[in-house]
Amino acid sequence: MTDESLRRSILVGLSLGAIGLLLLDAVAGRLGLDGGLVPDLPGGAAWSIARASGITAFLALSLDVIFGLFVSTGAADRLVPRASSVELHRWLSSAALSLTAAHLLALLVDPFVGYDVLDLLVPLASSYRPVAVGLGVLAAWGALVVHGSFAQRKRLGPKTWRRLHFVSFGVYAMALLHGVLAGTDTGQPGVLALYAASGSTVVVLVAIRLRPRARTLRPGRSS
Repeated sequence: MTDESLRRSILVGLSLGAIGLLLLDAVAGRLGLDGGLVPDLPGGAAWSIARASGITAFLALSLDVIFGLFVSTGAADRLVPRASSVELHRWLSSAALSLTAAHLLALLVDPFVGYDVLDLLVPLASSYRPVAVGLGVLAAWGALVVHGSFAQRKRLGPKTWRRLHFVSFGVYAMALLHGVLAGTDTGQPGVLALYAASGSTVVVLVAIRLRPRARTLRPGRSS
């Protein structure tokens, strides 16, 4: 095992251990037992961070999907080299996950929302707009799976990896619905413009991706 693999294994172990403790704390709190491992952040800072990180996480996810479609369609090859699109696609996937983590952590420490780990990790566990929030939870889990598949591409094989990568379209759709239905800033003109521009761009690129390719005729043959 290399040093990098060892560090990654330690980080994953610590993260899973922390999540486990928080889950136990959340269950204890819901059962009326002593809980409260997560401190509240006083004031409105946590709510502001949650809103900002949620919107920027969606922006990063949108660009991630768009650059992924640039790679598969070649629609932007004249403006952005294909290799650069691949690197940006991978980097944006990490950025979207990091911003999503910040969004979840901010909601966890916000004293006004009152979320626990179960609200943020289990679909439909939230008492506030459970379907809308649940879509966001599912989108976060899906994004994590797709991002993790990058490191397992050789083991999965090209065909399985491509099929798994189609999950990203479901992730995008759920994230968009989550933002529209659960976001408190949905009525803001700038946020509405972001959703509209993102959605229309993705729809156009998906249409290009699904467009049947013209057959190349052999010499001496006609259609």
